[in-house]
Amino acid sequence: MNISAKFVSVPLSLSLLLLAGCSSEEASQETNKATDQVEKKAEQAAGTVKEKSGELSEKVKSETPIIIQNMKDTYKETEQKLKKDTLQKGDEAITKKDGLLALTPEAYDELYQLIEVNDLKGVEDIEKENQVTEITKDTKVEIVERDVIRTKVKIQESDKEGYLPTSLLEPVNKDAK
Repeated sequence: MNISAKFVSVPLSLSLLLLAGCSSEEASQETNKATDQVEKKAEQAAGTVKEKSGELSEKVKSETPIIIQNMKDTYKETEQKLKKDTLQKGDEAITKKDGLLALTPEAYDELYQLIEVNDLKGVEDIEKENQVTEITKDTKVEIVERDVIRTKVKIQESDKEGYLPTSLLEPVNKDAK
Protein backbone atom coordinates (compact mmCIF):
# COMPACT_ATOMS: atom_id res chain seq x y z
CA MET A 1 0.00 0.00 0.00
CA ASN A 2 2.92 2.11 0.33
CA ILE A 3 3.57 2.07 -3.43
CA SER A 4 -0.06 2.55 -4.30
CA ALA A 5 -0.30 5.57 -1.99
CA LYS A 6 2.63 7.09 -3.87
CA PHE A 7 0.89 6.57 -7.21
CA VAL A 8 -2.28 8.13 -5.97
CA SER A 9 -0.61 11.03 -4.20
CA VAL A 10 1.55 12.05 -7.20
CA PRO A 11 -1.39 12.57 -9.61
CA LEU A 12 -3.34 14.24 -6.83
CA SER A 13 -0.46 16.59 -6.13
CA LEU A 14 -0.07 17.36 -9.83
CA SER A 15 -3.78 18.14 -10.09
CA LEU A 16 -3.59 20.44 -7.13
CA LEU A 17 -0.54 22.16 -8.61
CA LEU A 18 -2.32 22.68 -11.92
CA LEU A 19 -5.38 24.03 -10.18
CA ALA A 20 -3.25 26.30 -8.08
CA GLY A 21 -1.35 27.43 -11.17
CA CYS A 22 -4.57 28.30 -12.96
CA SER A 23 -5.73 30.31 -10.02
CA SER A 24 -2.49 32.31 -9.97
CA GLU A 25 -2.76 32.86 -13.69
CA GLU A 26 -6.36 33.99 -13.39
CA ALA A 27 -5.43 36.26 -10.49
CA SER A 28 -2.57 37.67 -12.53
CA GLN A 29 -4.89 38.32 -15.47
CA GLU A 30 -7.43 40.01 -13.20
CA THR A 31 -4.66 42.14 -11.68
CA ASN A 32 -3.43 43.15 -15.13
CA LYS A 33 -6.98 43.96 -16.20
CA ALA A 34 -7.52 46.11 -13.09
CA THR A 35 -4.17 47.83 -13.63
CA ASP A 36 -5.12 48.61 -17.22
CA GLN A 37 -8.44 50.05 -16.07
CA VAL A 38 -6.74 52.20 -13.41
CA GLU A 39 -4.20 53.47 -15.96
CA LYS A 40 -7.00 54.23 -18.44
CA LYS A 41 -8.98 56.15 -15.77
CA ALA A 42 -5.81 58.03 -14.73
CA GLU A 43 -5.17 59.02 -18.36
CA GLN A 44 -8.76 60.20 -18.72
CA ALA A 45 -8.51 62.20 -15.49
CA ALA A 46 -5.21 63.72 -16.60
CA GLY A 47 -6.79 64.65 -19.93
CA THR A 48 -9.73 66.27 -18.18
CA VAL A 49 -7.43 68.20 -15.83
CA LYS A 50 -5.30 69.35 -18.77
CA GLU A 51 -8.42 70.41 -20.68
CA LYS A 52 -9.90 72.28 -17.69
CA SER A 53 -6.60 73.97 -16.85
CA GLY A 54 -6.31 75.05 -20.48
CA GLU A 55 -9.82 76.51 -20.33
CA LEU A 56 -9.00 78.26 -17.06
CA SER A 57 -5.76 79.59 -18.51
CA GLU A 58 -7.61 80.97 -21.52
CA LYS A 59 -10.24 82.52 -19.26
CA VAL A 60 -7.55 84.18 -17.13
CA LYS A 61 -5.74 85.42 -20.26
CA SER A 62 -8.95 86.91 -21.65
CA GLU A 63 -10.27 88.41 -18.41
CA THR A 64 -7.04 89.73 -16.86
CA PRO A 65 -6.64 92.67 -19.28
CA ILE A 66 -10.25 93.67 -18.60
CA ILE A 67 -9.70 93.53 -14.85
CA ILE A 68 -6.48 95.52 -15.12
CA GLN A 69 -8.22 98.17 -17.24
CA ASN A 70 -11.06 98.35 -14.69
CA MET A 71 -8.50 98.94 -11.93
CA LYS A 72 -6.73 101.65 -13.96
CA ASP A 73 -10.05 103.37 -14.66
CA THR A 74 -11.00 103.21 -10.97
CA TYR A 75 -7.64 104.69 -9.93
CA LYS A 76 -8.00 107.52 -12.46
CA GLU A 77 -11.58 108.27 -11.38
CA THR A 78 -10.55 108.30 -7.73
CA GLU A 79 -7.58 110.53 -8.46
CA GLN A 80 -9.73 112.95 -10.46
CA LYS A 81 -12.44 113.02 -7.80
CA LEU A 82 -9.86 113.56 -5.06
CA LYS A 83 -8.21 116.31 -7.05
CA LYS A 84 -11.62 117.90 -7.73
CA ASP A 85 -12.59 117.77 -4.04
CA THR A 86 -9.15 118.73 -2.69
CA LEU A 87 -8.05 122.32 -2.73
CA GLN A 88 -5.12 122.98 -5.05
CA LYS A 89 -3.03 126.05 -5.75
CA GLY A 90 -5.12 128.54 -7.74
CA ASP A 91 -8.48 127.10 -6.64
CA GLU A 92 -11.18 129.27 -5.13
CA ALA A 93 -12.68 128.46 -1.76
CA ILE A 94 -14.93 129.99 0.87
CA THR A 95 -14.58 129.94 4.61
CA LYS A 96 -17.06 127.66 6.39
CA LYS A 97 -17.05 129.71 9.62
CA ASP A 98 -15.75 132.93 11.13
CA GLY A 99 -12.09 132.62 12.02
CA LEU A 100 -8.71 134.24 12.37
CA LEU A 101 -6.31 134.65 9.45
CA ALA A 102 -2.68 134.39 10.58
CA LEU A 103 -0.46 136.62 8.47
CA THR A 104 2.70 134.51 8.84
CA PRO A 105 3.42 130.83 9.45
CA GLU A 106 4.87 131.75 12.85
CA ALA A 107 1.73 133.69 13.78
CA TYR A 108 -0.36 130.68 12.72
CA ASP A 109 1.66 128.35 14.96
CA GLU A 110 1.48 130.78 17.89
CA LEU A 111 -2.26 131.34 17.39
CA TYR A 112 -3.07 127.64 17.49
CA GLN A 113 -0.82 127.03 20.48
CA LEU A 114 -2.76 129.75 22.31
CA ILE A 115 -6.09 128.32 21.17
CA GLU A 116 -5.02 124.85 22.29
CA VAL A 117 -4.42 126.04 25.86
CA ASN A 118 -7.48 128.32 25.73
CA ASP A 119 -5.41 131.51 26.25
CA LEU A 120 -7.92 134.16 25.10
CA LYS A 121 -5.72 137.01 26.38
CA GLY A 122 -2.82 135.75 24.27
CA VAL A 123 -5.06 135.56 21.20
CA GLU A 124 -6.21 139.17 21.80
CA ASP A 125 -2.57 140.25 22.12
CA ILE A 126 -1.44 138.79 18.79
CA GLU A 127 -4.54 140.26 17.18
CA LYS A 128 -3.59 143.73 18.55
CA GLU A 129 -0.07 143.19 17.20
CA ASN A 130 -1.62 142.71 13.74
CA GLN A 131 -0.29 139.16 13.44
CA VAL A 132 -3.81 137.86 12.86
CA THR A 133 -7.00 139.37 11.48
CA GLU A 134 -10.63 138.32 11.66
CA ILE A 135 -12.23 136.62 8.70
CA THR A 136 -15.95 135.97 8.34
CA LYS A 137 -17.90 132.98 7.15
CA ASP A 138 -18.33 132.75 3.35
CA THR A 139 -15.27 134.91 2.63
CA LYS A 140 -13.98 134.09 -0.85
CA VAL A 141 -10.30 133.19 -1.00
CA GLU A 142 -7.83 131.89 -3.54
CA ILE A 143 -5.48 129.05 -2.57
CA VAL A 144 -1.84 130.16 -2.71
CA GLU A 145 -0.20 127.15 -1.01
CA ARG A 146 -1.76 124.13 0.62
CA ASP A 147 -0.57 121.88 3.43
CA VAL A 148 -2.51 119.17 5.18
CA ILE A 149 -3.19 121.30 8.26
CA ARG A 150 -2.90 124.87 7.06
CA THR A 151 -3.40 126.64 3.76
CA LYS A 152 -2.01 129.96 2.59
CA VAL A 153 -4.82 131.98 1.02
CA LYS A 154 -5.36 135.35 -0.62
CA ILE A 155 -8.60 137.10 0.29
CA GLN A 156 -10.20 138.07 -3.00
CA GLU A 157 -11.74 141.33 -1.74
CA SER A 158 -8.57 142.76 -0.24
CA ASP A 159 -5.66 140.76 -1.75
CA LYS A 160 -4.48 140.21 1.87
CA GLU A 161 -2.63 136.90 2.28
CA GLY A 162 -2.44 134.68 5.31
CA TYR A 163 -2.89 131.20 6.75
CA LEU A 164 -6.08 129.37 7.68
CA PRO A 165 -6.76 125.84 8.84
CA THR A 166 -7.38 123.73 5.73
CA SER A 167 -10.48 122.27 7.38
CA LEU A 168 -11.98 125.80 7.57
CA LEU A 169 -12.08 126.00 3.76
CA GLU A 170 -14.62 124.61 1.35
CA PRO A 171 -14.00 124.42 -2.41
CA VAL A 172 -16.14 126.64 -4.59
CA ASN A 173 -18.05 124.39 -6.96
CA LYS A 174 -16.20 124.85 -10.25
CA ASP A 175 -19.15 123.50 -12.21
CA ALA A 176 -21.40 126.24 -10.83
CA LYS A 177 -19.25 129.02 -12.31
